[in-house]
Amino acid sequence: MKKIFGKIWLAWAGLWFATLFLLLWPLFYLFLSFRSLYPAAHFLRRFWGLATCIPSLLIPVVHRKGKIPAGRKIIYCSNHCSYLDILTCGSFLPGFNFFMAKMELGKVPLFRKWFQTLDVPVKRENLRSSHAAFHHAAEKMDAGANMIIFPEGKIPPDTPRLHKFKPGAFRLAIQQKAVIVPVTLPDNHKRMDIHTWLASPGFMRMIIHKPIDTAHLHAEDALALEEQIFRIIDNDLRKRKVYE
Repeated sequence: MKKIFGKIWLAWAGLWFATLFLLLWPLFYLFLSFRSLYPAAHFLRRFWGLATCIPSLLIPVVHRKGKIPAGRKIIYCSNHCSYLDILTCGSFLPGFNFFMAKMELGKVPLFRKWFQTLDVPVKRENLRSSHAAFHHAAEKMDAGANMIIFPEGKIPPDTPRLHKFKPGAFRLAIQQKAVIVPVTLPDNHKRMDIHTWLASPGFMRMIIHKPIDTAHLHAEDALALEEQIFRIIDNDLRKRKVYE
């Protein structure tokens, strides 16, 4: 019975997700056609995410453990356990943000415009492509946008367990003298599990941890920084008994 209810709910939530996106698409396309209107496109994406959550009975709960510094370059690093992570981070992380995400998302017809403009696609298996993507991300940060990245690179097969991070975001943070903000998403795998397709409405907690300044760090500190961010998120998931 629970599985049947989950599939009905998933169809309902998917219908709202797609319908609202299609209704807003003309405005998305307009705003993404002019660089000066990219912040408006991001605001509209936030509205779309919230408007999707309400009728879908998805309840975002945001816990902030520290103040995000104004006037600094920000990189949000989150665990990745569900397709809902994109909606959650895109809608409820503060600031004017862009995603760095796998190149395959840029091939989805309606999402392609985002990855041709505001967001940055990356093919992590290709060293040259990955280097170019992080260079592009640095340019966007120089222009005033914050980066959102899932440093695991993909949703792990045994999600919600946290997997080893890719190093690019931490090298970029040190190069840019940016502030890294760890983010924990402990519930999204229960709302939508992409491996079993079990799904249910409910809470989507987001824990925005204290920012970590990299201004005093050097290139050789990237590995230690990566391990520090991993421990923060991993310890939080364990504390919340997401896994032992």
